[in-house]
Amino acid sequence: MTMADQQIDEAVWGARADGVAALERELARMRRSMGAHAKEQAVPVARASVLNLVVFATRDAHARRAAATIDQLATRHPSRAIVLLADRQREGIAPGLELHCHLSHPGGLQQVSYEQILIRARGDADQRLASAVIPLLLPDLPVFLWWTETPPVDAPYFEQLLGLADRLIVDSGDFARPDRTLARLHAVARAGHGRYGLTDFNWTRITAWRELVSQFFDVPAWRPFLDGVTGIRIGFAVDADGREIHPSQALLFIGWLASRLGWHAVESLAPSEAGGLLFAMQRGDGEEIQTRVRPRFMRGIDEGNLSGLRIQARDGTRHGEFVVKRVEDSAHATATVIIDGTVVAERLVPLGRPGVSELLGEELTIARGDAIYEDALAALVALA
Repeated sequence: MTMADQQIDEAVWGARADGVAALERELARMRRSMGAHAKEQAVPVARASVLNLVVFATRDAHARRAAATIDQLATRHPSRAIVLLADRQREGIAPGLELHCHLSHPGGLQQVSYEQILIRARGDADQRLASAVIPLLLPDLPVFLWWTETPPVDAPYFEQLLGLADRLIVDSGDFARPDRTLARLHAVARAGHGRYGLTDFNWTRITAWRELVSQFFDVPAWRPFLDGVTGIRIGFAVDADGREIHPSQALLFIGWLASRLGWHAVESLAPSEAGGLLFAMQRGDGEEIQTRVRPRFMRGIDEGNLSGLRIQARDGTRHGEFVVKRVEDSAHATATVIIDGTVVAERLVPLGRPGVSELLGEELTIARGDAIYEDALAALVALA
């Protein structure tokens, strides 16, 4: 059975409404009902919205995950949430839009009510999506657009929805071809200057890794090695069969290093064994940096997450290796410094495992773009 044949689960998405006016009337009715119930229970209830959140999905699982995440964030980030669920199968299906709505029902001594709306797009109704969203947006509040899969950067409906947004949120961990899509995402970020910001859950996931590498070279004795990097080895997690290949985090990390240190591409990204990548970059002094990205199976680690990295460097006659290695079945990693074959420092550090709710909650507090992320994407453009 295709998604187009499935009925909307009203226990999840709420009552159906025939048009925007009917939907607003149904929301008003539910607010009155909730207010009356709360008054009987002597529990204060407040309607609150501090932002508009528009979610695009073509998979029911992604839409339900988004709905659950929005519900978890209702107290901290009450919003008018609009979930667009579009059919992936278009042929032979008459285009149309189906609207559903419901209010949150949080417990506790004080209730904060927020509104969630589902727009189910059947068939080839892409060109009607933006016009369906516009009358549902609350005025004078920022609009966040969360795209739950690879953004179709050339599609008119993507541009139309992006035109409504103050901030675009993506997760490159879901990109089918990150080596291509991340580079193209740079054009989206560049076009958004002055209009919208861009963020990526995967960029946030590697924050701890970027901090750990920066801390290596904050040590005065090790700082000279940063100008003499000769090689980089980065691993990312795959499933036991090696079929789920998602090197987005590894690519973003390489883009970050290259953009911060002024490295340039001398070779394009080239496939290596078992879904890895092998290529070279060039330092400012002309010396090459051999770079290898390898998939690796590790227990207890989600596919695509960084599993380890090794930076090889020289300072005169000294040889240094700066290593971060994730501990299996753990939210920790070891950070190790090896000089001329001798371990001179080693420590166990927390990495954290932020979930989607935590990641989205952080992004909803930021309205501007991230210049360092955009610089990392620009570095990947040259490699792609």
